[in-house]
Amino acid sequence: MAKGVIVTGASRGIGRAIALDLAQRGFDLLLVARHEEKLLAVRDECIEAGVKAAACIVDITGAEAGPAVRDACLEFIGPPWGLVNNAGMSESAPLAKTDDELIDRHMQLNFRAPMRLMRAVVPRMVENMGGRVVNVLSTAALAGYPYVSAYTASKHALLGATRSLAREFAAKAVTFNAVCPGYVNTEMFAQTIANIAARTGLDEVHAEEKLKAMSPQQRVFEPEEVSHAVAFLLSEGAFGITGQALSIDGGEIEH
Repeated sequence: MAKGVIVTGASRGIGRAIALDLAQRGFDLLLVARHEEKLLAVRDECIEAGVKAAACIVDITGAEAGPAVRDACLEFIGPPWGLVNNAGMSESAPLAKTDDELIDRHMQLNFRAPMRLMRAVVPRMVENMGGRVVNVLSTAALAGYPYVSAYTASKHALLGATRSLAREFAAKAVTFNAVCPGYVNTEMFAQTIANIAARTGLDEVHAEEKLKAMSPQQRVFEPEEVSHAVAFLLSEGAFGITGQALSIDGGEIEH
């Protein structure tokens, strides 16, 4: 019987890559996002791979999103084996412009929403004698970067929760891990480049080169590199790995 996995932020970028990778590996999928048209297209691609896949159109920052996603999983694909908290946001601002609203936006989507989903879904994993939670974070969960203090704080918060929950559920066969990529070649990365160019006057080519230089490998990473790491952490063979943060950054951060 195929295992069921919930993937948030599945309509584009890293989330889409994770969904398609897991479909190829035979996982049934509940795909979660706000944007219906794109999400349905990803769902159809997953179904073409021969697995069950359903779309759950929901804003995960809502107070009832956790139970709604859990119940949709149970209805359409069965008991959850995996939860991939991938949805997130990033806005940059200097400290003087990092107001309460900016902080709240980051904490709501990047920290509180995953916490709600874990609170709703993990008890069902325990009932079913095991499961996997993978939180897609960032190198910003492991280090500080200028102008993204709110984003960095939200990612540090979820990494801390990941490590705590790994200890809390270690004897209940549920693992919690984080995947922490550097810059990944997605629509969000393209917007980051455009923002840097607009703010600094650099052209987009030079702006991209500055970001590539942050990695010893001098490159931006591909969504599939993240999805492969997520798939490994969801596997039976990763049972002994919990409370860990796996960096995909070409050697930028050693920990």
